[in-house]
Amino acid sequence: MLIEHFEQHPDFEVREDLFTSHEKHDEKHSQECLKWADVIFCEWGLGNAVWYSKHKRGDQVLITRMHFQEKDLNYPRQMVQEKIDKIIVITPYMLEEFHRLFEIPRHKMVYLDNLIDSTKLDLPKTDDHQFHLGICGILPARKRFDLALDLLEKLWEKDPRYKLFIKSKRPEELPWLMAREKERKYYTDLFERIDRAPWKENVIFDPHGNDVDKWLQKIGYLLSPSDFEGSHVSVSEAMASGAVPIIRNWKGADTVYPKRYIVSDLEEAEGLIYDAQWEKEATISRKKIFKRKNFHVTKL
Repeated sequence: MLIEHFEQHPDFEVREDLFTSHEKHDEKHSQECLKWADVIFCEWGLGNAVWYSKHKRGDQVLITRMHFQEKDLNYPRQMVQEKIDKIIVITPYMLEEFHRLFEIPRHKMVYLDNLIDSTKLDLPKTDDHQFHLGICGILPARKRFDLALDLLEKLWEKDPRYKLFIKSKRPEELPWLMAREKERKYYTDLFERIDRAPWKENVIFDPHGNDVDKWLQKIGYLLSPSDFEGSHVSVSEAMASGAVPIIRNWKGADTVYPKRYIVSDLEEAEGLIYDAQWEKEATISRKKIFKRKNFHVTKL
């Protein structure tokens, strides 16, 4: 969305320098882009930000956007901080983490939520959406697919109309994940659990793809049961669609999302679903996004 925004803006010309991995790139092309640019925008604070921070001229503006994975990598320590004009962070929690871990001055960072096109997501819901749980992305294990199944099981035992829809790649599609014995066993055990369960027909796998707006039409509750996340953009997408988010209290969640949707255990998650006055909650959820406009692309 950032690229499209500036490509369509009459005051800007845009060139892309695509790094094929954290560090690998066509240095000749990078040098050509460097000579041409007035403003350099590095998406992710990885090898791209390291290279451009070391090579930028004094008359150029360099902006880097950092997410979550950078906090466990060494690239921020290799960046020449003095040459970076601004660093965008996606949550207030990550701003403090980057300050703590890498001593990036707070004044150099600015908090801006991950952007979504909320108008595209505001579509009518299907008639049975209030019995549909959704989870968008179950890889790797830290996404805690097991907790989503636990919640479905508890709900199904009281009302078999509840279903869980999973929009994600499957573990066998990622060779690097299957090569990790612990991860492979985790998913093998979960799929065996589903096969044995009386509610197995209520677990539906939908293909990975960029049709999330249409997928969310059937989702009443979007689950975010992860051990940790950056900002988990699918939560804001779900809220814009009118779905109610059920967010496990991963660190930083309460700096981005309303506390009313953050739970500490399975019982709280179940209670939030049972207690929700559906139409009222969905309206509040959607209006929260439109009122704040922090996430919407027009924030640009």
